[in-house]
Amino acid sequence: MLIQLIVSGVLISAIYALATTGFTLLYGVSGILNLAHGTTLATAGIMAWYLIGTGHVDPFSAIGLGALTGMVVGLVTYGVIIRPLQTMLKLSTTDEHVFMLVATLLWTIILQEGLAYTFGDVPVSVPQLVPGIVEIFGVRTPISSVLVAVFSWLVIGLLWFYVSKTRSGQTILAASMNPKALVLCGVNLKRVHLVVWAIYGGLAGIAGVLVAMILGVSPSGGMELTATAFSIVVLGGLGSVGGTLIAANLIGFIETATAYAISPSLRGLPALIILIIVLYVRPQGLFGRR
Repeated sequence: MLIQLIVSGVLISAIYALATTGFTLLYGVSGILNLAHGTTLATAGIMAWYLIGTGHVDPFSAIGLGALTGMVVGLVTYGVIIRPLQTMLKLSTTDEHVFMLVATLLWTIILQEGLAYTFGDVPVSVPQLVPGIVEIFGVRTPISSVLVAVFSWLVIGLLWFYVSKTRSGQTILAASMNPKALVLCGVNLKRVHLVVWAIYGGLAGIAGVLVAMILGVSPSGGMELTATAFSIVVLGGLGSVGGTLIAANLIGFIETATAYAISPSLRGLPALIILIIVLYVRPQGLFGRR
């Protein structure tokens, strides 16, 4: 039982890490908490399920199309919801954050209702990448689940390489540290934000397809995914990618233990309890800077 818990926790944690890395990157650069995050994941997962079901793509191609779907949703969110609020309203920093939260919350409801109307509000699952079972320390695990976990960490590794080793990636990193200084150096901050939203959407889209493979997704389940992601980034520290990765593993193991020990329907409850405790005890999270 313990080995089964560890193996399952590792697999789920990898997906959670990927699903929240883009969320954290987005906040670190732009200071925006996108409450439409979970619905962005669900949109990509549902589109992948639909395209596979109609016979147009295979599960591997669906991951790429999921990334494209997430990127489109991310850019639309930025262009239609975020950017108009930033340019049309002259708000204080505090008021702007409140407006962004409300706007993205309303946007996720719109997306959710649109998905439910088009595809029905029922959970759907994307087919496994490959068939077969492998034994890990005596625990029988689908090969596809192992591939999903490996792929998740590979994408995170590629993101790390891009941010730390490329010029455009280092510009994004600088924008998260001191955006005013970046503007003084002649960098177009709006363009940086546009790139970050595209990267965020791509990561969310990939994660959405992988979540649909392992856990399944539904239009109404987007809010639950947002709650889990929000709990992870708050626990790890808003804007801290390293803290998010650690928190994703903690939440992943705790949720897996809850599913095994109590009930799968309650797996998301511990994340919300942890979120409340962290907000009271250490609002900046484990590794947060602000």
